[in-house]
Amino acid sequence: MKTIISILTVSLLTINAMAGIDDTKKGNAENSSHTFMVVKGKVVDKSTGEALAGVSVKLDDRTVAYTDFDGNFTVELTQPSAKISASLISYATAELEIKNQNKSITIELNSVE
Repeated sequence: MKTIISILTVSLLTINAMAGIDDTKKGNAENSSHTFMVVKGKVVDKSTGEALAGVSVKLDDRTVAYTDFDGNFTVELTQPSAKISASLISYATAELEIKNQNKSITIELNSVE
């Protein structure tokens, strides 16, 4: 009896794994988008110039990155321009428009007191 249950379990796991592989391939083909441009940036405190770690970086209202310990981030654009925003607790959200000529940006956040 244990042998039959083991065989059925392995069979089901194999079928599920194969179905997942097919779905993944299909999803990647349908949702694939090429990178138009890579933008590198840094987020700093406007008053002190210090780098800010853990800042949420959004493109068109979708979080795509967080800054590292040195305030750096990298985002990939799939179109020539996009609205970028940066937000962190205790700071006002900053927004700007990235155009195809901006490959390196600095975002300054104002602290909220």
